[in-house]
Amino acid sequence: MTMENQPKFGERKNNPIVPPVVPPAPPVEPPVVEPEMPSSKFGWLPIESQPQELQDKFNAKLVPFQIAGPPLDLNESLLYKVVNKAAGYEFFPWDQKTGSCVGQGALAVMATLQAVEIITQRQAFEEWRLPFILYNYGQSRKRGGLNGEGEGSFGSSMAESLNEDGCPPLDPSHPQPIHQQDGSWTFGAKAEMEWSNGNKPPVDLHESASKFKVKSTSKLKNSEEVKQALSNGYPVTIASSWFGFSDLKVKPSGTPAVQLASRNQSWGHQQSCLGFTTHPDFGLIFLIQNSWGNAHGTPPGNFGEPKGSYWIKAKDMDRICLEEVFSFSNFDGYPARTVDWSI
Repeated sequence: MTMENQPKFGERKNNPIVPPVVPPAPPVEPPVVEPEMPSSKFGWLPIESQPQELQDKFNAKLVPFQIAGPPLDLNESLLYKVVNKAAGYEFFPWDQKTGSCVGQGALAVMATLQAVEIITQRQAFEEWRLPFILYNYGQSRKRGGLNGEGEGSFGSSMAESLNEDGCPPLDPSHPQPIHQQDGSWTFGAKAEMEWSNGNKPPVDLHESASKFKVKSTSKLKNSEEVKQALSNGYPVTIASSWFGFSDLKVKPSGTPAVQLASRNQSWGHQQSCLGFTTHPDFGLIFLIQNSWGNAHGTPPGNFGEPKGSYWIKAKDMDRICLEEVFSFSNFDGYPARTVDWSI
């Protein structure tokens, strides 16, 4: 054998290398695809992300929550029922198109605050007017140091705007129209973005807004305070990172059936709390009105719930109260009121 025909080290002449037999891989389970969250509709920023001087300024103006009278031991208070009567049409649901949840949560509260005054207190001389909350949305961004057009705001600076700027009613002569889309009311993405610039609002509404100022705002510490606020006719905004659903549709449960939600994800969002009831299966539960149109499915309606709403348990409300839950009053403080629900 010549040197040319010598096998190289590690090589067998005329005997090709056979690759080892690899057992087949186990079948791969398809990845779990989470439903797409409407990320464009987030936008609540906690007060802790503001400069300390702005936090101190806001906190100094909060009024300690205390009903000026004995606590009410009610089984139920459903503030949302008065809004449609005051408005004269189906006010809910609303559908935000950008990250304006801070404004939308305040919209439901301001609509409810005046409806309670007019309907349940029999103040027939007053006229219910649609709150044009986009003005306050822009002013809240400005107060929180967010300049120019954009998405998102602070629940705290929104509360501050309602107190100091006031909330103007919608004026049909100005470019502030509402319209229906997919069965929901909306201002639309264009208007939300234009009004998000608190430094340059499309129309100067300062004078008209100043006539409709909220007088008292309080931070609520637990579900019992939320219950007392609602019992006396004071609606509530709620904002926290508690909210997150793997499925936006909330399935009915219990007897009578309700859409009862629980947390399994986390993202910052502001909404409103407009009522509570005592459920035979779940105990004390609170009605949360969202601003995502009909995203959560049609409620069973056993408590006359509006579309776009769902319920949560008292323990979950206690968790949310660790972040930002505010009550609002048209008075200096919180007078005790016996709300007439015979509407």
